[in-house]
Amino acid sequence: MDARKKKWILVDGHNLAFRCFYGVPVMTRSDGFQTNAIFGYIRTLMRLEIHHAPDAICVFFDTDGSAIRKQILSTYKANRKKMPDELASQFDWMKKISLAFGYYVEANSGVEADDLIGSFAEKIAENDELAYIASSDKDFAQCVSKNIFQLLPPISASKSSDWQLLDEAGVCEKFGVQNHQIVDYLSLTGDTADNISGLSGVGPKTAAKWLSRFDSIENIYDNIAEVQPERFQKILLEGKELLSRNQRLIKLQDISDFRLPYAEIRPNPQEVEELLSELELHSILRDFRANNQRTLFQ
Repeated sequence: MDARKKKWILVDGHNLAFRCFYGVPVMTRSDGFQTNAIFGYIRTLMRLEIHHAPDAICVFFDTDGSAIRKQILSTYKANRKKMPDELASQFDWMKKISLAFGYYVEANSGVEADDLIGSFAEKIAENDELAYIASSDKDFAQCVSKNIFQLLPPISASKSSDWQLLDEAGVCEKFGVQNHQIVDYLSLTGDTADNISGLSGVGPKTAAKWLSRFDSIENIYDNIAEVQPERFQKILLEGKELLSRNQRLIKLQDISDFRLPYAEIRPNPQEVEELLSELELHSILRDFRANNQRTLFQ
């Protein structure tokens, strides 16, 4: 990789916030306001900055989800529990802190953050710059390419271990298929996290075997008489509409009506101190004041 290329880290804000909320022990301000997600969020972003030295960090948040996907499947993500109030109340603080540290914050009503992230990554790659998508969401494997990578989080949000880099070879190793086959792979297996059911009886090994031989769902149907085990030929024919629906749900949408935010956002140390003081995050504030630099968050 060319070190001279501009490097972006694109953070899946909701994904990170949930990990921190459930991965960091409960912390509260003196008035009882819960701050554990905020604490983990700050520490994690700083580690990403220290370990990967990006030129810019952009954090993406969901607002009201994807209108298009809800039209395709009314039960899309319906299996997810309501966000706890203790987590919901911390999001505004995470956005304020991101801006104070000089990060870009992006959200778009009616558009899923995943689609924004994928579109930003593609635009960055087209400019021959580097995009690193920080998220545990396996949907982003479809974006991985020469200039786009995924950063997979460590097991615990409270640990200091680095995130795992997923490149094109890593996608093959992890899923058994190439990056351009991820949409078809997940369409066949389904995605329980998003309440998307796959083809009956088809697991990761079967999906990978079929795609290794036939390359795509379209080619599977063109050669359906060769599909083994033979009992799946009928299942495939009966599930053709389901697979078509799944492809439309899983493929990230191209959101083209935006420009990359090249205007520099400068960190505001005074605002950082004020926010950390108000949140009573004393350990972070103490280190910040002692060093007055972000490299302390190691």
